[in-house]
Amino acid sequence: MDPEVFIVTHTHWDREWYRPFQAFRYRLVDLLEQVLGIIERDPAFAGFLLDGQSVLLEDVLAIRPDLEPRIRKAVEAGRLWIGPWYILPDEFLVSGESLIRNLMIGIRMARRLGGWMAVGYTPDPFGHVGQLPQILRGFGIGTAVLQRGLDDQPTLLWWEAPDGTRVFTVYLRDGYGNAAWIPEDAEALAVYLKIQALSLMPYTPVPQILLMNGTDHLFPHPQLSRWLLAAQAHLPDLRLRHASLEDYINAVRSALGEKAEGLPVVRGELRSSKRHPILPGVLSTRMWIKQRNAMVQVWLERYAEPLLAFAYGICGLDRRPFLLEAWRLLLQNHFHDSICGTGVDEACEDMKPRFDHAEQIARLVSQEAIRRLLQPAQVEPPPGWLASDPASMDQTLLVYNPIPGSARGPVEVVLPVLPSGLTYRLLTEEGKEVPLFELEREPGDHDEWVVNPEKWPEFLNRLLWIHVGRYAAKRVWVDLPGRRIWAEWADASADMDHSMVSAVFEVSRRLRETQPGISAPWTVSAVMGGSSRWVFEAPRFPGVGFQPYRIQIVPGEPRRIPRQAREEPFIENEFFRLAVHPEDGTFDLEDRRSGRRWSGLNRLEDEGDAGDVYNYEPLVEDQRVDRPAEPPWAQAWEEGPLGQCLEVKLRYEIPAGLRPDRRGRSGERISMPVSLRAWLRPGVPRVDLETTVENMATHHRLRVAFPTGIRSEVWVTDSAFDGVVRPVGLAIAPDETWVEQPVPTAPQQSFAFVEEASGGFLVANQGLPEIEARKDSEGQVELVLTLLRCVGWLSRGDLRSRRGHAGPPLPTPSAQMIGRWTFRYSLIPFLDRWEAIREAQRFLAPPMAVAGPGQLRERPFIQVEPAAFILTAVKAPEEGEGLIVRGYNASEQPLEVRFTLWRSIREAWRADLMETPWEPLRPDGSHLRVSVRPKEILTVRFVV
Repeated sequence: MDPEVFIVTHTHWDREWYRPFQAFRYRLVDLLEQVLGIIERDPAFAGFLLDGQSVLLEDVLAIRPDLEPRIRKAVEAGRLWIGPWYILPDEFLVSGESLIRNLMIGIRMARRLGGWMAVGYTPDPFGHVGQLPQILRGFGIGTAVLQRGLDDQPTLLWWEAPDGTRVFTVYLRDGYGNAAWIPEDAEALAVYLKIQALSLMPYTPVPQILLMNGTDHLFPHPQLSRWLLAAQAHLPDLRLRHASLEDYINAVRSALGEKAEGLPVVRGELRSSKRHPILPGVLSTRMWIKQRNAMVQVWLERYAEPLLAFAYGICGLDRRPFLLEAWRLLLQNHFHDSICGTGVDEACEDMKPRFDHAEQIARLVSQEAIRRLLQPAQVEPPPGWLASDPASMDQTLLVYNPIPGSARGPVEVVLPVLPSGLTYRLLTEEGKEVPLFELEREPGDHDEWVVNPEKWPEFLNRLLWIHVGRYAAKRVWVDLPGRRIWAEWADASADMDHSMVSAVFEVSRRLRETQPGISAPWTVSAVMGGSSRWVFEAPRFPGVGFQPYRIQIVPGEPRRIPRQAREEPFIENEFFRLAVHPEDGTFDLEDRRSGRRWSGLNRLEDEGDAGDVYNYEPLVEDQRVDRPAEPPWAQAWEEGPLGQCLEVKLRYEIPAGLRPDRRGRSGERISMPVSLRAWLRPGVPRVDLETTVENMATHHRLRVAFPTGIRSEVWVTDSAFDGVVRPVGLAIAPDETWVEQPVPTAPQQSFAFVEEASGGFLVANQGLPEIEARKDSEGQVELVLTLLRCVGWLSRGDLRSRRGHAGPPLPTPSAQMIGRWTFRYSLIPFLDRWEAIREAQRFLAPPMAVAGPGQLRERPFIQVEPAAFILTAVKAPEEGEGLIVRGYNASEQPLEVRFTLWRSIREAWRADLMETPWEPLRPDGSHLRVSVRPKEILTVRFVV
């Protein structure tokens, strides 16, 4: 049988990259119109692959909604191949849950437009997470097609996830553009296609070869069918077939038959850079993007979704369309060139409003969901008081802890600013007062004045028209014995409703009746807008559940945190003692549970970087700076019941940039001030750190090192539904034959750790995804976390770390990260790995508190044990009733996972990742036990 060459016409469309989004969309509309024209005119044109991302259709239809019928017709005819992704993400820089939402939204969108391509097509992301085969299978996708991350494997193989799930994999060994450019001369085209096919034949076990006719932003050739037919006459020993990816996959699976089981198997994540660069420097480019992404993901996954799920199930609040919009906005920033920060400065600036809008929605949904869990309750004002809104004087404050397992620690809450002379008081359910401290306030507009007896009638007349002083009041509180009136001004007419107006009028009427005249001055205070941030220590809050308090408005002044300086620069709690080294500003830590000590923690290291946004490029002649220019300033203080803080200020002198030859750093030095703060809280087994850097230098990388004192050959990083075990140090020696040299840095999600039999050392982070494990001079492991990587080029062609360009050679001045930047991370020495991971999650997603009028309808919660099962989602279903709970077995052993819900479970099902039930489970009252394989992702759909 003559070999058959399958030619798949496609484009790889970077939504934003070396041009901003609008510039690329301007051409995208033309591309799609041309594709539809070819499909409609040429019945021999098999079809077009729209890069596996449905967002491109959304982008086009926002401009040309008239194209939708033509798109739908082409999709339904099987000639325009769309989905399954919403966007093509970088898989290492986004959460596992976001990968699931990405596919879910992409598939649903493609279905609405006529159908979706059930192929895991991921041509360009910079490597692949190990659990992607299991994720794809969870959507019924049995095949992956990819380019990056493999090396010398054949074009057909199996890719196996850590749980053993496999997908049939087509390796685009020669790239996703190996037949991009079509010569219009028939004989030249025949030669070109034969050369490309012969290149792959030795690595393809069946006589079917895949050629990808397309590349970045390439339009299809309008006469492709004609030219392929003409070329076929010059290829008697090859059969050309214009086809879809699914056609090719079906053909090779049929040709392989039972031999398919004998294909090679690759396991886990794919990050080889031997044949195709994986561009590892993207983990630390424009670090602000990674930090914002981590925050917004937490707001959606840990707060908005579970809180809405509880409110939806208990009181019918349905804000799922808002959450869908928030996810859509966030996912648009997950496009690989976007989240990697590898676009031009304009493209990266466009990401800011998407992050902001997604977070705004998540916060609004979270706050409304908590308040809707409260049912109205009759509240009377204190004796001798009048109040237009008595419920505001005695509300419920709900603390929600999104992480499994009971915990304690400080809780922050944002409350409206009160008029002068009023403050908040916090009480337990039993009525015991809890110290509540105001941290800071944005005062808004405020005023205070005295009303004398002769002005009293005029004041009452204005109050009848709901005016207090300069503005209308939406709330009024009156302390008759104390001769005080407080008002909250309305900041806009939309801030008022009829019930508020009526209530203020009623207070004014009663005040007029009871106090028609006065013999002594009254004090009036009013405020408009503003918010204040408060904090208190919660002795205990349940995991994935609520702890209610009462919060009252009372006369008085806000309580401030009693801050008392300590004589020596060290802090302590029941777990740790932390001191600053007087010469270099590093930390010495003692674990009081085990007696173990660490020194030299948090050592800053600054080194030159001659690379670009894709790759870190070490200098031939570097000047590493790892000590401050002068002894540090240090001060420790106690923050009352909230623990202790250690502040350190350092000043480094670092080279201002590179020499003109880019081989070394310049002789000019520039100051880099650094401020460090470390906190130890009562009952919290972590050292929380905040580092603020004022960066004015260019072309350098700033990292922070943590000597763990542990001897180990391996370490673990958090990944999508997995903890990846990695070798310490560079596992592969550099080789000039590789297109990109391997690097010792690795991706992480929220933590990395190293451990031995007696315990371990974990570093948690908030949006700092690049880390390295190396050995010090004594053979002990150091974890080295990247804070900043500052470069000025999109791509350079003179790197030793990578062969050739990764994009156009354009300047990216904002990638130099000039300015003031703050980084947050936490140190967690541990005896129990799983509890340490929960503590890392608490650092990333602390308890949130919201106050509202009324009483808690019921106290929803979800208990999940054991801790080795890591909870990743609690949400309302995308469609229908019920509750979705998802997590994964992070251990190497089978687990029996135990769920306990606040209500009796009526039904429970194993569900796929589209949330479709497929296996009934047997709950026992409010309990459910499920067996979970090692590394298995489990989705359960409950009906309670």
